[in-house]
Amino acid sequence: MSETADNELLEQFKKGDTFSLGLLIEKYKTPLYTFIISYVKDASVAEDIFQEVFLKIIKNPYIYKENSNFKAWLFTVSRNKCMDYFRQSGTDLQSLDAVVEEGFSLHETVQSKEKEPLDFLLNLEDAEAVNKALNMLPLEQKEIIIMRQTMSFKEIAQLLSCPIGTVLARASRGYKKMQQQLTINNFESSEAVYAE
Repeated sequence: MSETADNELLEQFKKGDTFSLGLLIEKYKTPLYTFIISYVKDASVAEDIFQEVFLKIIKNPYIYKENSNFKAWLFTVSRNKCMDYFRQSGTDLQSLDAVVEEGFSLHETVQSKEKEPLDFLLNLEDAEAVNKALNMLPLEQKEIIIMRQTMSFKEIAQLLSCPIGTVLARASRGYKKMQQQLTINNFESSEAVYAE
């Protein structure tokens, strides 16, 4: 489903077609939930935030500007809700630990037909080493690597309001640091880390 299709579905919802909203929710259910849980590290909080995001659309579908990128807007709203949660709870941004600790498989939560930068990690047996390497990254690098599981670099740049070159540089540095950390810990992957 393209960006145009997303906009058309939202327009249909504005006209009272609730099935259209259901299609949008179905499309973004897995990537958005994965994105949220990678931030908040708690399944019930992630579910609440996911629902709050779509409730925002239900209550005021006109809040979204029609000519914008719906996916980027949706993930921006979700990221802001996650940051609100951190401010209110006094906790810090975590990592993909939530997926492991909550018993979710990254194979189940991150579904994509194209190769992603962390695909090599999805096939590794030792998720703790991967999470340890990810947690050692500075927030600006960790956040991009987390976002990259569900978003393109262009979408991440839009969400963070920074140049795509900055996003690519941070991702590249983050992947290199993770690879170094995994190598230091004698944790080998058969594939190289890449950042596109």
